[in-house]
Amino acid sequence: MKNTLRIAILTAITLVSSLAMADSGAKGSNNNDAVADEALAVPDILFCRPVGLAGCALGFTAFVVSSPFTAMAECVDESWDTLVVTPGEWTFVRSLGDFGDSK
Repeated sequence: MKNTLRIAILTAITLVSSLAMADSGAKGSNNNDAVADEALAVPDILFCRPVGLAGCALGFTAFVVSSPFTAMAECVDESWDTLVVTPGEWTFVRSLGDFGDSK
């Protein structure tokens, strides 16, 4: 139990420190930042990205299971976009802390 707690704490520290180092060179530049909202970046990387990864796996599984039926209905592309591409983009493409809410 103690080793599991130590590993979890060290993993969290590593993720947070790498996030801080990744943002340190972007100050004063006009390029697109990798972090949309710094306050939401840590919860995003610790909780939302793993949930998104699980959503990708579940979406792909659902696509494989439903593909014979979507093939009969001739809507395989829409099924692929909904079940695989959308969770994949949400997990791997969007900026850290960007949840799509407008300010």
